[in-house]
Amino acid sequence: MLPELRRAGHARVSSSAWVIALAYEEFNSGVEMMKGMKKTPVPGSPDNFVFHGNSEGLTLLSNGFMRDDRVFHINQPNWIEMYNQQVYFEVTARKAWDSEGLEAIKDLAQKRLKENGWDDVRPALAVTVRAWMMRGALEGGLREQPQAGVEYYRRALDLVEWGRTIWKDVPKNSRGAIFEHSFLIGVRSLYLKMFMNAYTDDPGMNSKFPLEQLKEEAEDLLKEAEIALRTRDGEPVDPGFISSFIAYPAGLGHALLGFYHAQSARYTSDPVERMLSYVKAAGEYTTASSKYAEDDELRAWYLNCTLDCMRNAGVPVDNFLMVAFGLRETVPKMKKIWAISELAMGGRDQKIQANLDRADELMKRVADKTLTLQDPVPL
Repeated sequence: MLPELRRAGHARVSSSAWVIALAYEEFNSGVEMMKGMKKTPVPGSPDNFVFHGNSEGLTLLSNGFMRDDRVFHINQPNWIEMYNQQVYFEVTARKAWDSEGLEAIKDLAQKRLKENGWDDVRPALAVTVRAWMMRGALEGGLREQPQAGVEYYRRALDLVEWGRTIWKDVPKNSRGAIFEHSFLIGVRSLYLKMFMNAYTDDPGMNSKFPLEQLKEEAEDLLKEAEIALRTRDGEPVDPGFISSFIAYPAGLGHALLGFYHAQSARYTSDPVERMLSYVKAAGEYTTASSKYAEDDELRAWYLNCTLDCMRNAGVPVDNFLMVAFGLRETVPKMKKIWAISELAMGGRDQKIQANLDRADELMKRVADKTLTLQDPVPL
């Protein structure tokens, strides 16, 4: 896919294909490094064997995953075994922390920095944070335990935020990429998606993953994306970078606020408040959609979420039809790239088609004068 995109040049620079292709390139390079790991018997060594491999595997896996988490896939039966060997190798080689608590790691990192300098501490912190991130992905995704996923992402986010604060004046080449603004945005995005999944498993006003916390942290993500956009230093980046670390996180932030308002509507007994919450949710989902490339499935999906909220809010028919028209135009572009995805396998196309069919029915009723454009959309 990448050679074709590069030949197309600026004509395809805004395509979501750049995002997923570059994410795949990094993620797959990490997998190839995992495959290259060699285990050699060494009698008398602590484990009676040693690993020989490339210590950049975890960096490439996590970078690809941060660019777009839809890239994650397991395509061979011993993937988990290879991954565990890669982590063991890197943790051992970099003397990273794999069992200590968060606060203990902060103390130990500062002690090691004084004793050994950045060349020792930088890779140790990087492996620690990246291993937590990937563990969060495995727990929350593969093992379907989003509560555990939240814990690992939260730990990674905490360490990144702490390091950015205490080492704010240390240059990137010393403290490392994990303390860059784009990395912070990437980790927070993954954390908040997992937080939303954990809420979905434990919904309601007494959830262990409160909606108000999701709202506040989504607003933090939007502020961070805005700062990243405003303070870009002109450093050359690939075509997918701005989407992955500025535009799409902004889209996610608005989508999470849409989710917050839609969920809030379900738990209020006041019909006016419920309607206003759905209207706010529709507005956030519309804004979220606009942040994604026109051929990204999430552009279509969030327009579909907008229609669901509009229907629940009882907005005028003409407003509903206008959004449905935009969705109808987006679907064919989406299917060129995202015909197969986790969202698609979860019923994406059927749910979109249901709203498009509803729009067709509304237009028929307007044409035969049993409904006007100003009437509320019937549920």
